[in-house]
Amino acid sequence: MSDTDRPEDRPAPTPAAAPTPAPAPAPNAVESPDEVTIRRAPKFGVFILGGAVLGFLATLVIVTLTMDIDRGDQQDASFGTLVGYFSLWGVTIGAFAGALVAIVLDRVLARRAARLTAERVAVEPAEETVDGEVEDQGDATGPVERTDR
Repeated sequence: MSDTDRPEDRPAPTPAAAPTPAPAPAPNAVESPDEVTIRRAPKFGVFILGGAVLGFLATLVIVTLTMDIDRGDQQDASFGTLVGYFSLWGVTIGAFAGALVAIVLDRVLARRAARLTAERVAVEPAEETVDGEVEDQGDATGPVERTDR
């Protein structure tokens, strides 16, 4: 058997003497409350592309199932030709259906949006000066020689 303490046997940690105060904002910080809306939004491109892919797959299934139907004298079209032609319709209708689903989902999620107040803090950096630092006084490329005459 091990001699280790179980979590309930360990002594509780002692609280600190005083809680640490929140850091004071910098003297050059500007605070402004803003009202923001937090919500989820669908990615429209994903829904449109997904609808187009589903439209193509539906076209593929429909052409496959109807390929053996007697079409009379029009036996010139091959499977690839039929899929190519009808996929133009299937992809277009699927993309529109995906866009409509995304719009409806966007409206539903907009109702669940939460309006909160956020505090924006803009901190402007203080100008740093170093003792003994000399500012540039011109375009001198080297030391200036002084002549007393």
